[in-house]
Amino acid sequence: MKKVTPFCMLLLAAMAMIALAAPMNANADDGIVNLNTATVEEIVAIEDIDVPEELAQAIVDYREKNGPYKKPEDLQKVPGMTQDFLEDLNPVMQDGDVVYDPDAEPALAPSKC
Repeated sequence: MKKVTPFCMLLLAAMAMIALAAPMNANADDGIVNLNTATVEEIVAIEDIDVPEELAQAIVDYREKNGPYKKPEDLQKVPGMTQDFLEDLNPVMQDGDVVYDPDAEPALAPSKC
């Protein structure tokens, strides 16, 4: 039986850490974006919605200043958020977080304009 070198042990440990971290991003494959943890880049990259970088930054800045979004309607307080963008994002609750889910039924009432 061969002796395992310290380098091999370190390599195996690193591979295990990577494998354990992978499920944290599992929602990225199905298009779901957690608005309580998403970066500006992740919000801008939402498919089917053209979120300006300034609005994505405002979503992140508001969250960092005021804490996580507790309900979808909290996004109305984000500076620069319009009713149209809010309807496009269609934020919904999922596992205690406010998320963008491309497959979610429309949750917010459409604007009357």
